[in-house]
This record gives sequence, C-alpha cells and structure tokens, in this order.
Amino acid sequence: MRYVSKIALPMAVALLGLSASANAVVISGVYNTGVGANGSALAAGDGQTDMHYTVVSSDAPGVVAGSNALTYYNPAYLQDGPLSRSVNALGNGNGTAGTTTTFATTFSLAGFDSMNATLSGQALFDNFGEIFLNGNQLGGTITGFGTLSPFGTNGNFFVAGLNTLSFALHNEGGPEAFQVAGLTVTAAPLAGAVPEPASWALMLV
Repeated sequence: MRYVSKIALPMAVALLGLSASANAVVISGVYNTGVGANGSALAAGDGQTDMHYTVVSSDAPGVVAGSNALTYYNPAYLQDGPLSRSVNALGNGNGTAGTTTTFATTFSLAGFDSMNATLSGQALFDNFGEIFLNGNQLGGTITGFGTLSPFGTNGNFFVAGLNTLSFALHNEGGPEAFQVAGLTVTAAPLAGAVPEPASWALMLV
C-alpha cells in the first residue's frame, strides 16, 4: 500500500493553485479610453473617435445608441495620460443635466479560465458614474474628475467567452466625460487551449 503524506497532499493542491496563478497572462483586446487600434493615445483635440467604447444607452438629447465614444478634454479634468484620454458621447462640452449615458467595451476570455480571471483599472467621471462587469456593479459610485479612482474584481462576474464592461456616466450639469486608465485583465489558459499570439508572447516574457 502506497503511503501518501497528509502534509504532501495539501501542499500539492496549493502548488497547483500557484501554478495556475503563475500561468496567468494579460488578455489582449483590452483598451483604455481614448486610444487607437494599437493602444496608443489618439491624436490631440476633441472629437477623435474611440473605436473601443460604444454608447449602449442614453437619455441625453442628440446621443445615439451604437455610436462610438469621442475624445473630450476640459481644463478642470485631470490631465490626459500618455495611454488614455477622457471621452464622452458628443466630443464637446454640451452635456445635459439629469441624464445618463452608458458606454461599453468588450473582451473575450475564450480559451481562458474565467473563474480565476482578474480585472483592474482606474477611472474618473464628470460628474459621477458606476462600473459594471456583465451587469454586476464593481464597487460603489465614483465621483470627481480631478483624480483617478481604482476599480476591479478578482474571479467574480466573469463569463466564458465575450465579457462586457460598462460605464454609466451621470451628468448633473455642464460638461460630462469619463476616463479609463491602466485597464488590465488577466487569466490562465485552459488546458489544451491555444492562447492568442499576443498572450503567448506575454507568457514567454
């Protein structure tokens, strides 16, 4: 009869968990606001099209569901970073008080372990907003546009395949915009799955 140590078994299980965590890679196709196809900041000036963020709903005049977010900067905001910019639906400061516009971006976890995925980032809102992953709110309301506030989740609310990250932007009067910076999603490839080439490169690093 083969003897199995009572200590060795839990250690083996723990090592398996560490191995899965160590194999986690940064998911490609996840973008901050105000960047182009290659992840670099869009050109200066208002009205630049952000192809990664789309209006999914709005009760604001002139805002069309299905349209892309547009860059907009107000001197009162935190300065745009080199890898993210503030955006809104109209590309200008003509916000409407008492309205809410919701934007969404998507990413895929096909071939990855969605149960142990992680998401982190920072955001600001003028005037305030909430963030949702697949309809589940991440944290509380974020208020203010002078600094970026952290948000994220670890293993909660992800689904296999396509995931939707939404940003509800509320206007209390005057201009409106939001910004997402440092947005990162990580997950480990499923056994037998073939990660995207970009993810393989990150695994090798």
